[in-house]
Amino acid sequence: MNQILFTIVFVSAFSLQAFASVKIQPTQSVVAAADTVAYSFQLIDGKTSQPVTDKNLVETHTKILHLVVYDKSLNEFNHVHPEFDGTLWKVDLNLPVNGSYMVWAQGETTAGEEFSVYRSLAVVNGLTENIVQPLGDVRTGTDGITQVELDSTTVKAGKMVMLDFTVTHTDGTAPQLSPYLGAFAHVVATALNGTELIHVHPMEAGPTSGMLHATFPVSGEYRLWVQFIDGVDLKTIPLSVVVK
Repeated sequence: MNQILFTIVFVSAFSLQAFASVKIQPTQSVVAAADTVAYSFQLIDGKTSQPVTDKNLVETHTKILHLVVYDKSLNEFNHVHPEFDGTLWKVDLNLPVNGSYMVWAQGETTAGEEFSVYRSLAVVNGLTENIVQPLGDVRTGTDGITQVELDSTTVKAGKMVMLDFTVTHTDGTAPQLSPYLGAFAHVVATALNGTELIHVHPMEAGPTSGMLHATFPVSGEYRLWVQFIDGVDLKTIPLSVVVK
């Protein structure tokens, strides 16, 4: 098997140096649900109270800033890339479902310091809010004909786990994988009722299989969104694991 080695990055626990106290100041805390919602905000350096602009950041995985958004039930998900217009950071979000959402901004300063900070967002006047339910251990998921599967290895809190990672097609054809945002795949994970965000990237590419190296900090149920390019399409496949 051609192995794809993954490293795990705990993006909510960076060194507390300059820009470590970056905060999001959104222009709105409540938005009307829609397939396209214009979301805007400022990033503020908490030490100097000065705006953090695109000139203060460097590209990480081909983008100057990443925004990860999900609802409390961990069913709705956005991974998008805001742009700075000289005053505000702006981006369109897909938010058709009511609920309480977490909005994470992730980036790296020109000084090489990473940050990952969040604010809450309420979505109203849309589809019925998702009920928060147990996630269970669901290690196979599909997006169209593309299927992702993690093996059944037991996952224990605070310990490195190695999970086989495979991508197949349900119709028997071969996946055609290519890098997404400069990496073989992106895996974003968060615990149910948790306020930490985990972001995983592959260290080296392979055709359709590999090994996921990860450490989950605490026990509980975790949602994993796996994102990669298959053919010309971006695939986003939700999985979940129970950490003992």
